Amino acid sequence: MIVLVNPRSAKWKHRVPMSILSLAALLESQYSYEIVDGNFEADLQTTLIRTLRDTNAKYLGVTVMPGPQLMQAIPITQRLKELFPHLTIVWGGYFPSLHAKVVLQSGFVDFVIRGQGELSFRELIDAMEAGASIDHIPSLSFVRNGEVIHNPKRPVTDPNTLPPMPYHRVDMKRYIGKTYLGTRTMTSHSSFGCPFLCGFCAVAAIYKSRWVGKKASSVVDEILWFKNQHGVNAVEFVDNNFFVAEKRTVEIAAGLRGQGIAWWAEARPDTLMLYSDATWRAMRESGCKMIFFGAETSSQDTLELMNKGGKQTPDMVLELAARAKEFDIIPEFSFVLGTPSDDVDGQIERDIRYIRRIKEINPRSEIVIYVFSPVFFDDADLLQKSQQFGFGFPNHLLQWLEPQWTSFDLRKQPLTPWLQPHHREQILNFERVLNARFPTVSDIKLKRWQTAILKTLGAWRYKLGFYIAPWEIRFVANRLFRYRQPEIEGL
Repeated sequence: MIVLVNPRSAKWKHRVPMSILSLAALLESQYSYEIVDGNFEADLQTTLIRTLRDTNAKYLGVTVMPGPQLMQAIPITQRLKELFPHLTIVWGGYFPSLHAKVVLQSGFVDFVIRGQGELSFRELIDAMEAGASIDHIPSLSFVRNGEVIHNPKRPVTDPNTLPPMPYHRVDMKRYIGKTYLGTRTMTSHSSFGCPFLCGFCAVAAIYKSRWVGKKASSVVDEILWFKNQHGVNAVEFVDNNFFVAEKRTVEIAAGLRGQGIAWWAEARPDTLMLYSDATWRAMRESGCKMIFFGAETSSQDTLELMNKGGKQTPDMVLELAARAKEFDIIPEFSFVLGTPSDDVDGQIERDIRYIRRIKEINPRSEIVIYVFSPVFFDDADLLQKSQQFGFGFPNHLLQWLEPQWTSFDLRKQPLTPWLQPHHREQILNFERVLNARFPTVSDIKLKRWQTAILKTLGAWRYKLGFYIAPWEIRFVANRLFRYRQPEIEGL
């Protein structure tokens, strides 16, 4: 028996646990397994203890993202290893893929699978059951004689070669909810990886500029299956870079046109600026309502430090804001403020002025602001420069449970030596005023009178560029009614 665990990732708006389902797809009809989603467990540890005892499970697979999942996975895994010392525990996901050595040296995780885990997890179970060698299993990391061993990475798996997700093994209605896009929204994943090597991105650190997408016909078939079986009328494509291939996008748009499906996805500015007007029009007519773009910064030098690649420039993003307006698609621009610099104050000011220019060009543009947190991408210039300023990651897994590292993972309170408290306050104050002046359309619970209050409070500050100590906005947004944070909660 195998138990697959998805630790809690959010307080609400839970997504289909695709990482776990992708493992399950390779286990179907071959091994007995159970899926436990921590998002719906009041006490995940107690549930897992009971499940392990009742099923006499031999293997525990845990998917671990930085942030809330990591905070839950560490103490629970440690406790389960104490109670079930013969249980084989396998971690996968972004955090262990980037920090495999630290995870394995904890002593309570037996194996780490780096990157995609579908095939490697199945091969590991096969080898363990047969008593065979594990030395040939790609992307597997483990400890032998006190030394951490990393088997060579597996090439990116073509999603078209994988079996369908066993959606029947989870309660799908739990993952369908009301969003800005539609009354019955769910998530879907149509590709793996990204062809670029941005130095702040965990995807780039793992996939190393590789991208493989599902065939357009398969993507459309799955979405229409969701519609017919579960009444879905909106989809968030959570691909790391959905729009890599224009031909595929056109075919997906053609398949979704007239189906009553609204959709959202992520893109690079330079990729979409190369798309033809006909493709933009087809996307909108097929139901595309919003696209997330990594604008990142107002500085070309910072883009180069980030190794953003491609042909993206700050001026191009301004052109993109205008083009999206022309085709009635809302651009959602994310920015990473507070990157390592000898002129942090000046760069933050320039980024703020740049964001204001975007709002002038297209007031409907959504702005998502992150405070820069380094990613363990060992050969990235951005990490190396961060280390030159004195930044370093924890050397022990349990250190990640300390409060400052919890905030670090949410990109709100980075432990970066060059960013002082007043810098962080400057960024957050601007964000509060901006969000009050332009409340996000994704907050469907925000009533008209609440929106009016926020706009009134934010208008004079935004007009005067006065962002210092917006206590009145903070009180209203956080105390009188809870304002959503798309950078943490999604749509």
